[in-house]
Amino acid sequence: MPAPPDLPARATPAGPDPLWLIAALMVLAALHLGRAVFIPMALALLLSVVLVPPARLLQRLGVPRAVTVALMMLLALGVIAVIMLLVASQALSLAAELPNWESNLRAKLHALSDGSGVLHRAASTLRRLAEELGYGEPAAAATVAVVPANGNAGTLDALIEMAALVSAPAASFAVALLLMAYLLLQMEDVRDRFLRLAGMQDLHRTTRAMADATDRVGRYLLMQMLLNAVFGLGMGLGLTAIGVPNAPLWGVLAFVLRFVPFLGAWIAFLLPLIVAIATGQGWSEPLLVVALFIIVDGTVTHVLEPQLYGRTVGISPLALLISSAVWTVLWGPIGLLLAPPITACLAILGRHVPTFGFLEILLGDGEALPAPLRFYQRYLAEDAEGAQQIAEEHAEAEGIAATLRDLVMPAIAALAADRAAGALSAPVASRIGTELAALAASLAAEEELPADAAAVRAIAAAGPADRALAAAALAMARLRGWRAAAEGERAGTAILCLARAVSPPRLRRARAEALREADGVIGLAPDEAAAAQLGPAIAPAPVVRSLEGVAGRLGPCPARAVTAIQTPPDEETPLAAVAPA
Repeated sequence: MPAPPDLPARATPAGPDPLWLIAALMVLAALHLGRAVFIPMALALLLSVVLVPPARLLQRLGVPRAVTVALMMLLALGVIAVIMLLVASQALSLAAELPNWESNLRAKLHALSDGSGVLHRAASTLRRLAEELGYGEPAAAATVAVVPANGNAGTLDALIEMAALVSAPAASFAVALLLMAYLLLQMEDVRDRFLRLAGMQDLHRTTRAMADATDRVGRYLLMQMLLNAVFGLGMGLGLTAIGVPNAPLWGVLAFVLRFVPFLGAWIAFLLPLIVAIATGQGWSEPLLVVALFIIVDGTVTHVLEPQLYGRTVGISPLALLISSAVWTVLWGPIGLLLAPPITACLAILGRHVPTFGFLEILLGDGEALPAPLRFYQRYLAEDAEGAQQIAEEHAEAEGIAATLRDLVMPAIAALAADRAAGALSAPVASRIGTELAALAASLAAEEELPADAAAVRAIAAAGPADRALAAAALAMARLRGWRAAAEGERAGTAILCLARAVSPPRLRRARAEALREADGVIGLAPDEAAAAQLGPAIAPAPVVRSLEGVAGRLGPCPARAVTAIQTPPDEETPLAAVAPA
């Protein structure tokens, strides 16, 4: 007895590879532990990307590369020195004025507490409860303030502490400037070594990725710097006009803080608002500060940003929010500043390197799903309103016929395939088919028809997908000037719709109904197997594979002149290949 043939082993769905998770955790740990090294490297790369365009411009003008790099270094150091001197001088002035604002701030706090009976009564109640519990009794001994004997020693200690706080960031920034100078001096050599390290077999792809990252991140940083300068200048000038003290300080801080995603602009607004509350004689100054922020931030965010760079960085807002949190945990405040360009580089890596394609899906700002899949997914999620919104937007942009072709027909094919595979239960498939049919009818419902328009009938062979296909065929016929036949009326043409192959008895019943209800028959079967089954059943009648084929077979209604719809030549099943019934 021969041995039975070996059956192929069923493929086990592969889960996520744990090695990827281990590698990701190791990379995150290395980035956190080696932040003293990686932060200057990241800063140097970003600064070199920003300075490459002006450096190339100076070299084209004949300036030697070494001189160009020296000028870039002096420019960066000069800007930083001016900002630091301005901030230091304004901060010292602010510290000197703080005691003068105490009385005004106390008066406003008293006005707030006396002006609200509810707050006053609540505070009194809490105070009485504290006294009952024993927490409100006077202290047994007065607090003695210990004043250092030598005031200069306290000042020296404060200076030493400040120097200790500034030394680490200053050292990191100095290392970043040196690395930046090296990258600008040896940019071609660094690029070639990176290309060799990435592999010469994908030289074109790596070169494209580097060019895309340099261009996208460089333009983003330059535009961000320009927008932040406009924001800081607008806040500084507006605060000066309002009369808020130390307006130049708040303008510079607004420029710097706006580099921080999500929170920077609000912090830049709250600082001068607190000062306006503390120094103003009334409430007009704080209200003017609020109005100023609304005008300046609204103009920069909603007017200038979309015009200057729009979606230049190429990452979604949710990805930016999550990456900002991650990089803040890894690298602290500097990680929050570097999160947008680093995340953009990761998204670009996923766009150009297939192995890291998941990064483009997770971080990129492109559509997560194509429009046909989003449309069908809304029905799977029982969100018919969302599907209708997608269809209406597509119809407004591309037209009703294109919407039936691009969205409705793929959804019908997916419904038929899922139902045949057992992925959908009968009630769910029936619901989706009914909703698709209603949508197709609603898309063409507003098309006006003459009273003497010819009648057409669409007949579903079997199942919810066939009913939705029949509704789509009727919608396309209405766009051509045909009307749906009334109940009991004999139509001029019947469209027999078959989304998937069915049993012969069902097909015979549908064919009989089509011949009984109309003078002529057209077959509509988008699926190849369904077309092969339908062709012999209705021969010599034609079988078409698309709605455009139906429109081409029907032709414009004689009572109405309609623009012709082009029918692709391969959309019909050849009549020569259809055997007679």
